[in-house]
Amino acid sequence: MAKKQKRSPEEMHRNLQDQAQALPFAIAQAEKEGKKGRAFMLKYVSGPIVRFMNRMMNKQRYKGAEGGKLKQSEQMKRHLEQRQKAMEYYQNEMKRAQQRQSKRQGKKR
Repeated sequence: MAKKQKRSPEEMHRNLQDQAQALPFAIAQAEKEGKKGRAFMLKYVSGPIVRFMNRMMNKQRYKGAEGGKLKQSEQMKRHLEQRQKAMEYYQNEMKRAQQRQSKRQGKKR
């Protein structure tokens, strides 16, 4: 049985940032699906905990002048990664649409 690798503090912080950013969407989704208990727990229990932990990690990692530079560089990297993923998704969707179109034209003939 392989041991589970311990995550680095940077990776844990990034995960927390993702969770904090997605929290309003998760709450809205739970309310939309009629899961009132889950929405309540997200809003009033786990939400504040995630936000608090994110604030503490921010204070710890981004203190001082060097911390500001680190925060900015991480945000830029994140932005570029998101744009690249969006472009890949768009290209894959274009390929799928072309394949569907060619299949439809092949059936008509």
